[in-house]
Amino acid sequence: MHSLQPRTIVIGGGLVGMCTALQLQQQGRAVTVVDPRSLKQAASLGNAGCVNGSSIVPVAMPGVVWQVPGWLRDPDGPLVMRWSRLPGMTPWLLRFLASSRPARVAAQARALRSLLAPALEAYRPLLARARATDLLRERGHTVLYSTDAGWRGDAAGMRLRADNGVAIEELDAGQLREAMPALSDRFVRGRRIAETGHFVDPGELLRRFCEHFVSHGGSFVDAPAERVEVRDGRAVAVVTRFGSLPALDVVVSAGAWSAKLARSLGDRVLLDTERGYHVEVPGAEHLLAAPVMWAEAKMFATPMAGRLRAAGTVELAGLQAPPTWRRAALLLEQLKRMFPALDAQLGLDTPGVGKWLGFRPSTPDSLPVISRASRVPNVLYGFGHGHVGLTGAAATARVLADLASGTQPALDLKPFSIQRF
Repeated sequence: MHSLQPRTIVIGGGLVGMCTALQLQQQGRAVTVVDPRSLKQAASLGNAGCVNGSSIVPVAMPGVVWQVPGWLRDPDGPLVMRWSRLPGMTPWLLRFLASSRPARVAAQARALRSLLAPALEAYRPLLARARATDLLRERGHTVLYSTDAGWRGDAAGMRLRADNGVAIEELDAGQLREAMPALSDRFVRGRRIAETGHFVDPGELLRRFCEHFVSHGGSFVDAPAERVEVRDGRAVAVVTRFGSLPALDVVVSAGAWSAKLARSLGDRVLLDTERGYHVEVPGAEHLLAAPVMWAEAKMFATPMAGRLRAAGTVELAGLQAPPTWRRAALLLEQLKRMFPALDAQLGLDTPGVGKWLGFRPSTPDSLPVISRASRVPNVLYGFGHGHVGLTGAAATARVLADLASGTQPALDLKPFSIQRF
């Protein structure tokens, strides 16, 4: 049962929200997290598990406009769209195309690096307090190329990383075989980035964070936030179906569900969802020691506790459309092509094989919103992380905790402002 005394209310119980709640709790605040459990399962549990501070290349790169039509015509391509979504997504897509200009791409990459470079260090104190350090592996990751054309085509993104201080090691086919004997011989080149890590069970990570939060006085309200009540220019309560929760201040970190709340507070935001899928093969984690990404397929494979997970694809279909399990089946087929030791007969209906759909909350410029609300100063925003939610959660939480306490963050927040829309 939550207290009726005013508290700090965090709307959203995914990793961004929970990391923020833990940071605010560490400041001595009484914190309540408002989130229906069904939404908390959305994007934080099914990702590739990687803490990837080098993931700074915006989705909208120069030349992407010429690739999108071909992707959309291919039902097995890395990007598909439900065409009924096109009218509603037009403002987002226009801003996406504008964000692909070279000068903007360079600025967006710099901003992402400033947020994500300290990702692992930002997690360490949270992991220690929640007794979750055993879930983190620091083994880097490797980008794999099945064609020389794919390797050349990735050069611009790799230059962006190198320009922002990311060390990259080039690998030939022989070095790939030596490092990953189970890998198919279809891969001709690789690039290794040693600075990254991964969690072997994102769901267990979230569970331990929630457990620590509650054991130190935090509370949950298992319901969606219907609205933030504002009086005299300040948030005073968060309203749910269970009633009104008095609030000292509010953090909106509800992922793909954040835009409606931001708009109700007077802020325009371009936020949509990139639906992503994963499949998991039990007992196959031994095939890899560290995550790999197949560049041409846009798919990550990550060794996790008791299973091998393949995650990826982008489907533009909104929050309400039913799953397209063909996308998950495609990931499984790609995984079998990567690792010949996997049973060729594996399918989504094979006992033990897991499948999942989640919603990446994505902005057109690939930058999350980390900002005060424009008109309500005691409301903070932390959402829109797209493909880097797990990576950026702890670093974002540190910034939001600084803002909540009146401390000037070390991060330049202008690129992440809600007012850029």
